[in-house]
Amino acid sequence: MISNHEFDLIVNIPKNHTRRELTNGYKIRRGAIDHNIPLITNARLASAFIESFCDIKMIDIPIKSWQEYI
Repeated sequence: MISNHEFDLIVNIPKNHTRRELTNGYKIRRGAIDHNIPLITNARLASAFIESFCDIKMIDIPIKSWQEYI
């Protein structure tokens, strides 16, 4: 699914430090990076992202050209 780009964002936070969990996590993270899929690996960052994503409405996000950010 990762190689088919079926995800827009991957959140990968290991639940423990067993060999299997770390190996599976590595494969998921490596796949996300190899296929240019945004990746979050930190629980606090994931929580902040989700809160922000839920609080902001599309109408509140202005569309700007690249030049306006300089």
